[in-house]
Amino acid sequence: MLRPWKSADKSIRKNVLKPGIFTKKPTECSICNVLMENINIMETSEDILKEKYHTNIFVSEGEKVLVIGEACAEIDRKVERAIQMMNIYERSLVTIIMPSQSEVKSESVSVKFEITLTKCEWYKPIWEWSPEEKYEVALKYKEIAVKLFKSSRFVDAFHKFSRACKILITLEPISDLELDKHLEFNINNLRLTLYNNMARCQLNQKNFEHTVALCTKVLNKDKNNVKALYRRGVAYGSMKDNEKAVADLKVALTLEPNNHTVKEQFHIYNTRLQEATQKCNDMVRKMFKP
Repeated sequence: MLRPWKSADKSIRKNVLKPGIFTKKPTECSICNVLMENINIMETSEDILKEKYHTNIFVSEGEKVLVIGEACAEIDRKVERAIQMMNIYERSLVTIIMPSQSEVKSESVSVKFEITLTKCEWYKPIWEWSPEEKYEVALKYKEIAVKLFKSSRFVDAFHKFSRACKILITLEPISDLELDKHLEFNINNLRLTLYNNMARCQLNQKNFEHTVALCTKVLNKDKNNVKALYRRGVAYGSMKDNEKAVADLKVALTLEPNNHTVKEQFHIYNTRLQEATQKCNDMVRKMFKP
């Protein structure tokens, strides 16, 4: 009997029911035909799974065509991960455990289902992709992520932006590739956009240190990037570092003096900085007052 497979975080478990034929495993961009049966959802309902977990896979049983890498929800990405560990014609019992999205219950949500990989159009591994292919896939993921962000799915958007960025990072050092100048410009520009958008997601989720780190990556390449200056400034301010917040927002305001959003945040943190400075000066005077 084949040993069960578990993901590193133990949120995915796969027990082989029928081994199938030993083949290379599906990789990113592979087109997989699967048959999903006997879906058993525990600790929640199918409607909640759609509404809170945003699944597109668990909407029904039956045959489905999935492209590895295109899942937009965490639970669907876990299904893709399980498929990437399957052989052709393999049938397995998969269990996925998700944290509760309920404000009332704290129990984890568990979904068990049987899945058969009936067909796979394998795509070449990422190290064989051309720079053009990597750029096109990254751009596609970025556009999907923007739609997710506009739907207030910030965590899913971040994951998609991040995956797009990781694909482009495999091109480093890009200067050694001797690419067409237009393509090289597009790749570098997309990467900065991805960092900026990831920072926006992190700022929205109040992960301020990550916001600062991502914005700094942008500013190391483009010191006058107003969006990065603004987001880093707000992140610094949210961490009570008013001096750095004012420094970034002042540069952003110099570059775009009519930007009302930047102007508003600059006023907030500049006022706080002046008040803190005045308070400090008053304390010093009291200390040395005869």
